[in-house]
Amino acid sequence: MIAALALLPGCGIASGPGKLLARPAIAPGGQSAIVGWMQNAEPVGWDSLTDRIILNRRGSNGLWNAYSILPDGSDEVCITCSQPAFPNVGAATNRGATDVSPNGRYVLLVVEKGSHPGSIGEAQTEPGRGVYDDLWLATVDGSHFWRLTDLPASANLAVNWPRFDRTGSQIVWAQMYAAASLSHPLGQWALKVARLAWSDATPSLADVRTYNPQRGRFFEPYGFSPDNSRILFASDVEVPAGFLSPSAFNAQIWTIDASHLDDLQRVSPPAQLHGPFSDYNEFAFYIPDTDRILISRTMDSSAHGMDYWTVNDDGTDPVRLTFMNQPGTAQYLGYSVGGGIAFDPLDPRRFVAGVSHDLGTKHVQALFVTIR
Repeated sequence: MIAALALLPGCGIASGPGKLLARPAIAPGGQSAIVGWMQNAEPVGWDSLTDRIILNRRGSNGLWNAYSILPDGSDEVCITCSQPAFPNVGAATNRGATDVSPNGRYVLLVVEKGSHPGSIGEAQTEPGRGVYDDLWLATVDGSHFWRLTDLPASANLAVNWPRFDRTGSQIVWAQMYAAASLSHPLGQWALKVARLAWSDATPSLADVRTYNPQRGRFFEPYGFSPDNSRILFASDVEVPAGFLSPSAFNAQIWTIDASHLDDLQRVSPPAQLHGPFSDYNEFAFYIPDTDRILISRTMDSSAHGMDYWTVNDDGTDPVRLTFMNQPGTAQYLGYSVGGGIAFDPLDPRRFVAGVSHDLGTKHVQALFVTIR
């Protein structure tokens, strides 16, 4: 079972404070080198303005908050811990960051509502699940916050993975409209795209558009192409379903035209399915200053863990980048799921990644990966 099966795409982290790894293991591979960095840290962005990494962390009280921290692990600052900054949101709620703006001034957040059915702080409200959550914008120092959506408090509604375009003027996110069920184990989602409009120093979402070509599917966006022409996302759209390989458990990576929300093109390489998670793909990002895309895949992992691969945007020339799930290699970490990442703005061939090591994605460490 991987992150999406637990309905935690990219956001499962261990409880307790962050801690630098006592013995950072340097593990070279054929295509990359891995250096251990920090426990209990799930990166979502790297602020080029201040050289600070934006990450999510689960506290000892079980609740999530967003932080910024220097690459050496020092000067940790909580972005979302100031409860009064969130109007009508109680203190005991989950909050998480999902992206930092290109100019380094703002972060996108998912924040649990202060009042909803069930228990405040329950698992389904965590970032990456998003039930009873709204999309917010904040300054990167946590001094100002603005709610961008105000969805009804329904177990059938959720928001996940809001991401900026390359100018910071558009946002893409996933929005659930029907809860998880046996026939739809990850819920039913659509992609939303909107313009970030400002009036009297207050932001709002304008010109909201929806991409949902096949109802009942799973969507998880990761951002825009370098020229803003396409949107990159994971989905089970057009993936055949079957008793041994339900489509939600073999999602693929796709792009669509960002202007017209059409022209679906597959990024992940074609592969022979032989059961759930035999070819599950998630967490896809354009590699800066290259024509390649980084993706996390279960391919060639007997335990259905996920390693990072690189591929051309048309699915050709797949190259395995890490070997965290490969016994006998220097990078072997046991069962591992490569999750969300943040590229170093000063060295685009280096990124920090959140990697889970358990089935429920409860224990995560952040690693630095350098592409050779």
